[in-house]
Amino acid sequence: MKQVLIPIDFSDNAYNALNYAKTLFSGHATTFYLLHVYISAPSNLLSTEHNTSILDEMSGNEEQDLKDFLNIAQKENNDDLHSFEIISKIGGLVKVMNAVVISNKIDYIVMGTKGAKGSKEVFLGSNAVKVINGIENCPVIVVPQNYIPKPPSLIAFSTNFKRAFVREELTPLVDIAVANNAKINIARIMQEEYLTDRQKENKEILKGLFSDLDYIFCKIDVETSETNALKDFAKHTESDLIALVHHKHNFFQKLLQEDVVDKISFNSPLPLLILSELK
Repeated sequence: MKQVLIPIDFSDNAYNALNYAKTLFSGHATTFYLLHVYISAPSNLLSTEHNTSILDEMSGNEEQDLKDFLNIAQKENNDDLHSFEIISKIGGLVKVMNAVVISNKIDYIVMGTKGAKGSKEVFLGSNAVKVINGIENCPVIVVPQNYIPKPPSLIAFSTNFKRAFVREELTPLVDIAVANNAKINIARIMQEEYLTDRQKENKEILKGLFSDLDYIFCKIDVETSETNALKDFAKHTESDLIALVHHKHNFFQKLLQEDVVDKISFNSPLPLLILSELK
């Protein structure tokens, strides 16, 4: 049984992220937790009594919106192995999500990259990087705006072999590949022509972790930026999903630095699976 957390802001992008998650785990027992978090700071211009009244009214509206969203999800569900639950909370985005991840033993977070309802303070879109950087020990799948959900048949997994992976770090990727019978292209994006002895050792470790999967190793030449190199590789190989391990001060951080100005989440045309680094 998989536990999947879907941040909801009632936008089309949030609904698309849910549809992608349903597609990704089609035919597998999965509980989808539809989470709505809104931040509402009390106004200094209003009394405590008025602030409380406004918060209560907002909470009631949010609860009804979330229930309506749940009803739509349930009516349109055609997989008997899928179930849905709703969670509504007031508070800080990362703090609330980390708490839900722990309390509900969440296996994956799947979220859209854009979207908002009215002027409410919601977190999908420009805060995607905050979620990726702030969530602890839970993989995050980012679904681009307007992406048409389909099961992945080819996954591009990027690594430079400069560190050894442990099985638990790659389990979310392995599970998705197995569930969808997907092949993995292991993309080595680096300036150096040859691997060091340590990198060769780490490559052998990765072979062991992927021993039950269909995979190949590929080297990618970098002409402009590592971000563009990975995008081009994914495009030319007709990949359906890009996977990265999020360790600090590495390739992932370079991706953020290179593309953070060019909108959010690398402006990727494909869903991104961001795997957590385990210390």
